[in-house]
Amino acid sequence: MSSIWNVSSVTIDYTNLRKLDLNLLLALDVLIEENSVTKAAEKLNMSQSAMSYSLKRLRSLLDDPILVRTSRDMEATPYAREISVAIRQILTDIQTALLERDSFDPNTAREDFRIAASDYVEATLGCDLLNRLIHQAPGIRVRLSNFNRETALDALDNGSIDLFIDVAQPCKSWHVQQELYHEEFVCIVNGDMTMTEISLTDYLERSHILVSMQDDFQGAVDQALEQQQQIRNVIWSTAHFMTVPFLIANSDCVALLPKRMAQKCAQSMGLKLLDPPLDMKGFAIVMVWHQRNNNLPQHQWLRHQLFEATQTL
Repeated sequence: MSSIWNVSSVTIDYTNLRKLDLNLLLALDVLIEENSVTKAAEKLNMSQSAMSYSLKRLRSLLDDPILVRTSRDMEATPYAREISVAIRQILTDIQTALLERDSFDPNTAREDFRIAASDYVEATLGCDLLNRLIHQAPGIRVRLSNFNRETALDALDNGSIDLFIDVAQPCKSWHVQQELYHEEFVCIVNGDMTMTEISLTDYLERSHILVSMQDDFQGAVDQALEQQQQIRNVIWSTAHFMTVPFLIANSDCVALLPKRMAQKCAQSMGLKLLDPPLDMKGFAIVMVWHQRNNNLPQHQWLRHQLFEATQTL
């Protein structure tokens, strides 16, 4: 398709191009090929009078007869034969660019994808997605980019990332959003503790570790506690979910973590999960992409793999 894409330096004369529509180009191509108004009309499944009218318009537009009568039949003019190759290439380029999509085979494809997500999302979905890449798409690579909610949508717009996976949030009209799964919070504590549940009093008496993307000491639970005129003692704030289980395993602190990730850590690190002592609303994890990638086969494949990965959670 090089002939259609390497023309960025050419100035388009929109006024003149408006005089020409695609149907005229089709008629021109077939008229030159068939050297007959009747045969051209049959090939395009249109009436002979309609084809004759198209030929009349082409003659006026191009200032050339296009077809001339000979002693035996009709034949294309020298000018028509001269432009025939270019006309056929234009129609081929249009067909390839707009009507034919390249097939995508993950087994042979070589593609790099860039995803912005927290380490929690990576830990939750990463293992399943990684195995899918290894067994289904050995030539596809995924790069997890630095997670920043403030700039992620801009990164989608400028093409520096392909997907953004996070809690649901307002997006622009040109962003597409799909929910992957719904998550809940659990309390996570050192496995050596004998408790099987935690009261609000016990919860408030302990020191807390907070995961914050806002670089502060305030989370959703603090807002809920404020409504009850209560406060907790947050002594450690981090932007990294995956460090929290290690910190909990070596302290008497308590932390709130998303349930799916906490379950995986608890199994491997001997931690204990408890229901929160206050009502904590869950949250939806969504993937967001720019609409320009909506119909690209490789992007559709990746999004499908991510969605399928959530079905095993």
